[in-house]
Amino acid sequence: MDDRISRRRLLSTATAGGLTIGVAGCLDQFDGESDDGDDSSDAGSGPESGDDENGDESEISACEAGTAFLESTFDGQFEEAGEYYPYEYLESYDRDYFVDYLENRFAETVDGYELAAADCAESTDDHNVIEEADDELDAEVTDGEWLTYDLDLETDGETVSEMIDVLAVEIDGTWYAGVVDIAVQDAEVTVEIAEDGQIIDADADGEAAAVVVSVLDENGNAVPDATVIASEGSAELDGPLRADAGVVDDDLEGSYDDLEDHQAVLNFDGRQSLREDQDIGTIELDVLPPSDSNYLDEQPNPEVRVVRD
Repeated sequence: MDDRISRRRLLSTATAGGLTIGVAGCLDQFDGESDDGDDSSDAGSGPESGDDENGDESEISACEAGTAFLESTFDGQFEEAGEYYPYEYLESYDRDYFVDYLENRFAETVDGYELAAADCAESTDDHNVIEEADDELDAEVTDGEWLTYDLDLETDGETVSEMIDVLAVEIDGTWYAGVVDIAVQDAEVTVEIAEDGQIIDADADGEAAAVVVSVLDENGNAVPDATVIASEGSAELDGPLRADAGVVDDDLEGSYDDLEDHQAVLNFDGRQSLREDQDIGTIELDVLPPSDSNYLDEQPNPEVRVVRD
């Protein structure tokens, strides 16, 4: 990863309140199965006590809970990760809610990274965490800690080091832990103009003046739910034009039924023009990435060319 790092809240859910955001539980079996081989989804969240090497019952520590959560989420095991949330202590949210949430929110973040090592480097008691968790969970929270993990992440044949903060709380002898913040690399976005829209006539209107653009990241992956803004460059434009990806103007309804959620339709509809001394000009394009993403638009994008017929 380079120096362009942003702090991103990974497991925040506006509906689940302030502290329970990011709180997850641990499993004593990282593969998501209980000792008798049954799927852990049949039980409540959190682990049952395991046995140590001497056959004595043992408890999972805060650091072990955090490690279990990190391994599951970086592996993309969202069904298992749903078990990590203390959903039995939340009145309005069940396991399926968190499974869906994690998959929608976390999948792109961990894609391309393999967790090679997670070192629980620091542990700090935070008794405000205990008080706030007591207010939000239908349970008595007996302990709470902030954990800092040093991670080795493998990507594209290289190993990079990052730090992740993990919140851990203890309920009825069980530690629940989850990622709150992670440093992730900002990714550049750009637009790809459909071949038939790279050049439009200065006098074109209606569908003849509509241009489809795709929003992509620097690796060519689709970026849904962005907004594309067109503004005048060397060609004139009657005010900036804004188009949301996946949305079609009423005037063009029915013409773009196969539009995907990373594609936007810029309907210039005669708002473009050239000065009398021009035969060709350009309209500039910028991208507003989704507000909850780590995407940036800092590099120049392709331009739409306007020509005089």
